[in-house]
Amino acid sequence: MFCGELSGDNYTECVAQMQLFAVASLIPAMLAMILMVAAFVTPAMRRNSELRARTLVYALIAWGVAGFTYVLGGLPSF
Repeated sequence: MFCGELSGDNYTECVAQMQLFAVASLIPAMLAMILMVAAFVTPAMRRNSELRARTLVYALIAWGVAGFTYVLGGLPSF
């Protein structure tokens, strides 16, 4: 669906959908932030480089999911 003009019939539904996807992208973004902080702060992960690398890869995947969700929500406005 295309958001279109402000006076359009589906404009409010489109904006609500975009806001829903923006909020939904916060979940994986917060997960990614927590994983990144844990990778550098937690003593167990600081000692084990393999565990730190794995945690950072999971954080990168979570950032990708967050970005994809945010972009997916913005697509109807184009």
